[in-house]
Order: sequence, then C-alpha cells, then structure tokens
Amino acid sequence: LWWGGHEPIYIYGDDDFTIQNGVMEGSGTADDPYVIEGWRIEAPNADYGIYIDHTSAHFIIKDCVIGRARLAGIYLNSVRNGRIEGVQISLSDTAVYLLNSHENYLTESVIADCRYGVVAAGDSRGNYIVGNSFIGNGLNGRDPGEWNFWYDESGGNYWSDYTGSDSDGDGIGDEPYHPLSDAYPLISLPVEWTDVSAAGYTYAGNTVAPDGSLVVNSQTAITLTAADPGSGLSEIRYSIDGGDFAVYTGPIHLTGNDGPHRITYYAVDKLGNEEPRETVSFILDNHPPQTAIAIGEPKYEDSRGTWVTSKTRITLSLVQSSTYGRTVTYFRIDGGGWRSYVGPFCIYGSDGPHRLSYYSQNASGIVEPVTDVTIFKDDSPPVTRGAHAAGPIDGVKTPGSVKVEVTQPPEEPATVETESEPVQTGSETEAPAS
Repeated sequence: LWWGGHEPIYIYGDDDFTIQNGVMEGSGTADDPYVIEGWRIEAPNADYGIYIDHTSAHFIIKDCVIGRARLAGIYLNSVRNGRIEGVQISLSDTAVYLLNSHENYLTESVIADCRYGVVAAGDSRGNYIVGNSFIGNGLNGRDPGEWNFWYDESGGNYWSDYTGSDSDGDGIGDEPYHPLSDAYPLISLPVEWTDVSAAGYTYAGNTVAPDGSLVVNSQTAITLTAADPGSGLSEIRYSIDGGDFAVYTGPIHLTGNDGPHRITYYAVDKLGNEEPRETVSFILDNHPPQTAIAIGEPKYEDSRGTWVTSKTRITLSLVQSSTYGRTVTYFRIDGGGWRSYVGPFCIYGSDGPHRLSYYSQNASGIVEPVTDVTIFKDDSPPVTRGAHAAGPIDGVKTPGSVKVEVTQPPEEPATVETESEPVQTGSETEAPAS
C-alpha cells in the first residue's frame, strides 16, 4: 500500500508525471492537472523533497508536508504552469527554489524555519507568491530582478519579521514589506502551521500535546485516506479507544469525555493484503477559552462608558485556555480585519467611540463567543474661553468679576465665577453682584 510517507520525488520532463512519482490523478491539462497530493516527505539525506525539471504540463502539489531537505524542499527548474498550495515546508536550506521558471503559483502554504524561504533565480518571472505564512526563516526570500508578484488585490503574505503597523485595523500592514516588494503584507497568519505527523490521516488541528497527541474537538473532522497502485483499495477499517473495528465511510468525529482518545486503523486491498495497523492519539477538548480585558491608565469612567487616550494600553488575557497547546487571541477595532493579539495595544484614530471586538480560540479549534465593547477615545485638551480684562476706570481700580467658560469635550460646559478686574464684554463692563 502506498500512502502517507513518500521518498523524494524527481520528475524530469512531462512524461515523468507518473504514479511512481507520487501523482495521484490528472492528465496534465489546465482543466485536469496532474495532482501530487497528501505526501509527507522527510529528506534529511536528500538534496530535494520534490524536484521538477523542464516541464510545461499543468500540475498541482497539494497538501504535502516536506522537511529537512539539504538544498530545497521544492525545486522547479525551467518549469511553467505549476501550482503549489496547502504545502508545509520546514527545516530545509531553501523552501522553494525557482530557476528560470515562469507563471507558477505558491499559495496557502507555510514556509517555516528554513535558511531561505522562496528564491527566484535566473530568469524566473511572472510567478505569484501570495497568501502564504513565512515563519522564522533566516531570509524569507530573494527576488533580485523583482520580476515576480508577492501580492495581489486581496493582500500579500504574512512575514514573521514584519515590523510595520496596522493603524486602520484592516489586517494589512500600513508599510510595504520592502525586502520582497510586498505592498500588502498580512498582519495575521493566513495559514496556521499545523505540522501533522505522517500516517495517512488528515484533520483540522495542531500537533500540540507534549506526547505528540493531536488536540481536537467534537466538530473536528478526522479523515482517513489510502491508495493502492496495484490491485486497488478495498476498504479502510478503524477502531476508537480499543473498540470493535468498523469500515470507514466518512469523516470521524470524536465524542465523549474530554481527554485522551485513540484511533487505530489499517487498509486492505482487493487481494486481501492488509497493511500494519497504525494508532493515532488525540486529546479531546470541547471547553471554550475565556478572555478578560484590562484597560490601563489614563482612563475615566462615567455613565456613558470608559474614556481613554491614544496612550492608554489595553491588555487581553486568558482566564481559561487549552489543556494542551497554544490558545490564540484575536481582536479587531471598528470592524476591521482580525489580528492576532501579541501584547498590549492602544487605540488610535479620531476622537469618539470605537468598537473593540475580541475572542480566543483553543488549540482544538473551540472558539469563545465574540465580546464587543465600546471605548471612547479623547485626546483633545479642554478649551478655556474668557474676555480680556478692562483697565482702570478714571484711574480707579474697581473690584470686578470675570465669567470664564471652561469646555471639556464632550462634557457640558462649566461656569466658574472668580474675583478679578472688571471684564469688558463688547461695550459693557460686568460688575460683581451687589
């Protein structure tokens, strides 16, 4: 049975898009591209995870996990019409190396912990690298000719070393990511780094528990997939927590008490050959997180709400989080794009009311309800209004009064009476009441 792990793939020309080289389907046309899907390729002793050379057929590399390649996770030499999506490449010298390659797409992928992210070398041009998460790489990429596209109208990529701000909260940085001419750098990860283990299953979650268990909730779909290039696949069988084996017919959802659970599975081909049984451990967590808000100084509270300035720091903290793994908190201001919370922040922009929304998500995917609060921002100082004092009348200094209006927006104006010189208001002089 062939599924899960795969040896490094080398394709030299269009004729090498074969089952033996990991191709699961397709004929190489624009409407029916070759599909290399679902493989985990660990290549500590190989130069490349996937190497494709001098091809023009349409193909997709999809939902693969590639790690530890000595030179490049994916290497495209003189290639066009390729698409890389939903791929995770890590711990390699270079994640994706493009040499003299044109009109290829890299999207919805994670490039993490590599020496170089994406390198466009030689005459590589017209390639689109959009909607990816670049995390913890030495140098996220090189495009010396600037002939490739690192953003489109929907946005660019997430760069973990981006230091710009997002003052309008639309999820796109205010300043370009200059090293790679990304005019619309993303503030939050478009794709989470899940780094799932090899085994022939897929699920929506993260490998987060200390023992390698996968943290899920009851809505998480766990899918078993298998392929047999010989006689063909007959069925997949699975068991939950040591129970009876059942024939797999669709996604599995774990139920019952929160805590550890196990799924054991194996596939059978049409000749009755059975693969060795595999067991995957899960942590079921159906309890939502809880997030608290703290507003620093300066602040003022009245019947209308809480008043702050642009120097007031706002802190979001977790009251309850995941049993295992990272709980992520998100927030947005005035309906803008959601941003990952990384530390205290301030509210900028115009004075007046601003709506702050926030929530947290457990590693299992459980999300707490969104909390909305209205915070009033006021950076305007009070305005004092008064008339000029009149001089002495006939050389005699007469006691008088001055009426001073003190305005503190948005509160009602206050009137303060204080003894002073007579006040000349227009053509009249105000005198103290007798």
